[in-house]
Amino acid sequence: MIGDRLRELRKARKMTQEQVAAYLNAAKSTISQYENNINEPDLETLVKLADWFGVTVDDLLGRSLYEQHSGAGSGNSILMERLTEDEEEYLKESLAMYRKFRSRQSGREDS
Repeated sequence: MIGDRLRELRKARKMTQEQVAAYLNAAKSTISQYENNINEPDLETLVKLADWFGVTVDDLLGRSLYEQHSGAGSGNSILMERLTEDEEEYLKESLAMYRKFRSRQSGREDS
């Protein structure tokens, strides 16, 4: 539910409920109710929260790209994980090196 994800994002950024409430021009109790799944934010508030935390509304709602496309059987289970920026950069660099290696190997086999 959205409350767990909202709390997770807020705490990851070392923010208080008061800070989130001030951004939304809402009461701290409103944020507490969101986080405890007592009330849910309206669409406009969801968009504001997603923009502020730098995530998609789907992510804020706990929907991942993997879950949306899991029926395709792609086997890309790594898409389920939330990566840090460092992890994401490392994986991108590793993938680029792997692709370069495979390209060179492929070129030798064609000779």
